[in-house]
Amino acid sequence: MRVWLCMLIMGLSAQAHAGWTYLGTLDGDTVLIDKSTLVQKKRNATIWMLTNYGSPTVQDVLSVSKWVEIDCDKNKYRYLAVYGYEGQMQTGAKLIHNPTTSEWGSIEFNSIFKSIQNHACLRYPLIRSSK
Repeated sequence: MRVWLCMLIMGLSAQAHAGWTYLGTLDGDTVLIDKSTLVQKKRNATIWMLTNYGSPTVQDVLSVSKWVEIDCDKNKYRYLAVYGYEGQMQTGAKLIHNPTTSEWGSIEFNSIFKSIQNHACLRYPLIRSSK
């Protein structure tokens, strides 16, 4: 009975976070993206990203989700919405609610945003030629 209950709890936990894909760690903070939210339109793409902080920020949040728009051709990004939560993985009270579009920022080589751009802007699978 105890084993079955543990497996049930682990299954429910995995389902709650099934959409998030690990991207990397930056200064002790974990960055994830939700590939199921990816939308590609002409030269732009949008996707949700989540940052789990190792300790509370100045705003007392432990996780922040951001709806990111990437300009695939110009190597730029901006936030379409930002939400902060008191717990990791978007749990607890929502302490930040900002559905305002930010200014465009540049995507730097070897950054988390470059990794997001690589996921969001890929238009077709990479197939090797048979030559």
